[in-house]
Amino acid sequence: MNWIRKLFGLKTSLEKKQDKLAALRESAFDAQRRGKLSLAGKYLHEAEILETEIVKELEETNGRED
Repeated sequence: MNWIRKLFGLKTSLEKKQDKLAALRESAFDAQRRGKLSLAGKYLHEAEILETEIVKELEETNGRED
């Protein structure tokens, strides 16, 4: 079943969030290198919120709740 998803490029919500997280981290890195620290901070803040969502989703799928 996974090969069908890969064939058509379908992603789960978790995979989409992980891709967005990687893009946000890369944007933050680029902004920091250009000297735009406030923009880098904004990207890192968004990435932190997204990380929290990913962790919650992983805990729900694994059946673990704190």
